[in-house]
Amino acid sequence: MDLEKRVEMLEKRIDKLESENMKERLTGLKVGDYFEVAGTKWRILDIKPCGYVCLSDVLEESRTFDSETNNWKSSSLRKYLNNDFYKKIADEIMEKNILPFGRDLLSLDGQNEYGDCTDYVSLLSVDDYRQYRKLIPNIDKWWWLLTPWSTPCNGYETKVSVVSPSGFISSFNCDFSNGVRPLCICLLYTSPSPRDRT
Repeated sequence: MDLEKRVEMLEKRIDKLESENMKERLTGLKVGDYFEVAGTKWRILDIKPCGYVCLSDVLEESRTFDSETNNWKSSSLRKYLNNDFYKKIADEIMEKNILPFGRDLLSLDGQNEYGDCTDYVSLLSVDDYRQYRKLIPNIDKWWWLLTPWSTPCNGYETKVSVVSPSGFISSFNCDFSNGVRPLCICLLYTSPSPRDRT
């Protein structure tokens, strides 16, 4: 057997072991449970037919949303989460186990100027936050949502929705440093019970 075939076989074995490791981590978990990946604690907010909707605890470092725009699609925070941070978690659980998902960039006042986008790692929107609020405890810092306060058609280019330490929604300029709570969907390995599906 030539070296190329042996390397290919070895890579397949490693992929299988890594998939089994991730499967073991997520097997039997339910909505509200926590698990750890890449030194970050994640909570399962929902179980959908495609996978686990997971929200991380706040990253250790605070980050700006962007230096000049409240448009999630072109923000520096989105670039960081879908590149450097994505690679960090993908190295541990494998890229194929993190699923892309659509994000609606509707502003808090109902403007759809920014449209939508697809992310591997994202932030909660205001609507997501309302939907999962009972599973998201208050923390001692402000943290970003991806929802713009409004959009340029109303004279708002920099205000972004944030969650306060007591849990209410407010706005900050995009160039402030706030907490970041990444959101992703991990591949589903086990069949959830019908009551867990939404």
